[in-house]
Amino acid sequence: MTRSAACVVLLCLAAAVQPAFAVRDTLSDGMRKCGGETDAPRRLACYDELNNTLPKIEADRMGLTAEIAQKREPPEKRATLTPPETLKAKIRAVQENSRGQLTFSLDNDQTWIQDQPSPFRFKAGEDVRIEHGALTSLWLVADHGRKTRVRRIS
Repeated sequence: MTRSAACVVLLCLAAAVQPAFAVRDTLSDGMRKCGGETDAPRRLACYDELNNTLPKIEADRMGLTAEIAQKREPPEKRATLTPPETLKAKIRAVQENSRGQLTFSLDNDQTWIQDQPSPFRFKAGEDVRIEHGALTSLWLVADHGRKTRVRRIS
């Protein structure tokens, strides 16, 4: 393999793993910003504001794929928090596509789609949670044991 071909391969590999290893962590940046504040009341207000954003940041990481992250924001602004084990939400809307798969719009502005049709029905207003399954699977779970495998699309 020539040197230029090796460089191209390395660049492609680096681009592929870039989303997994974000260059900058927005939480760390926020901590540094607040820590640098010399006025005590403003420093406390800064930390309070940062603390109020944590649940949204953690919830947003659930099911976030590299493709979605790249579409939404540049790599240097991506958070590198560990996603929560369970994400609680309420179904805002449910739509069925031509293949029988349901698309779920949740109240946290996330959109999830079934991996394959299931016999269970879900409706707007239901409380649900997204849970991790075996390997990398994610499940939308509702009451009465209803659950379906899903993936996040936005």
